[in-house]
Amino acid sequence: MRIDLAQLEFINPILREMALSVEAHFGVEFTVTSLYRIPKGTPTSTHEVIPLRAIDLRCHDHDMGESVETYVNSIYQYDPNRQSKKCCMYHDAGGGYHLHLQVHENTALR
Repeated sequence: MRIDLAQLEFINPILREMALSVEAHFGVEFTVTSLYRIPKGTPTSTHEVIPLRAIDLRCHDHDMGESVETYVNSIYQYDPNRQSKKCCMYHDAGGGYHLHLQVHENTALR
C-alpha cells in the first residue's frame, strides 16, 4: 500500500514538506511505518496529536539513515528554545531501526 502524503490534510504542513523533501533528495520511496497513534488518555507523543507532528519511515540501511538524519537536521530546527531536540532521529525504539521525523509549532528552516 502506498500513501500520498501531499494529500493528507491532517499532517502538519512542515512535516509533510520535510518527508517529501527527504524522498525527493535521496530518490527513495520510503515505507511509512507509523503515522497517527490513538492516545491512551492525554496525548503525550508527536504521533498522538492533530495536525500530525510525527512520521516514522522504515530504514534498515544505517548509512542511509544517518545521511537522512544529517540532511534533515541541517535544514530544519525543531524548536529554537530547545536546542537538544531534533527533527530527525535514526534510531531503534524497540521495534527496529527507523527514521522518526517530527516537528514542533516552532520548527523553522535554519
